[in-house]
Amino acid sequence: MHIPQPRMALRAGAFLLPRFIMKTLCAAVSLIVLAACTRQPINAAGIYRLSTAEKSMVLEVRTGGEYVLQINGAERNPDQLRGRWEDGREPGVDVAFHGLQWRGTEPEAGQGIWAATFESNGGICLNAEGLSCFIKDDPA
Repeated sequence: MHIPQPRMALRAGAFLLPRFIMKTLCAAVSLIVLAACTRQPINAAGIYRLSTAEKSMVLEVRTGGEYVLQINGAERNPDQLRGRWEDGREPGVDVAFHGLQWRGTEPEAGQGIWAATFESNGGICLNAEGLSCFIKDDPA
């Protein structure tokens, strides 16, 4: 015996509401992901120190966009390099120091830009291996 099933007639726009909800949900999730991926400005201001057997360097990064690098060594006169810095604008660059170049661990003034990244401990390293790093002073 065959029992006929009632047929439901689909009205125009029956799937419109669920589609609207799905599109809205997808848009909201996309905005949340985009907001989470947006990089916050770097607060680089502070005093960083790097000491080696030959010299000690103190990098003062000021909130106004200026920096001062003081270099002291046993066989050299104290030296001071000044310039400006800004938040990095490239992927993988946290801060860019203008007018500062490195030859190994030797800083010098010039037209170059030192593109630096911060380590997890807040230090700024001269190389990717993390062997020569400025360490940020703890605020008093």
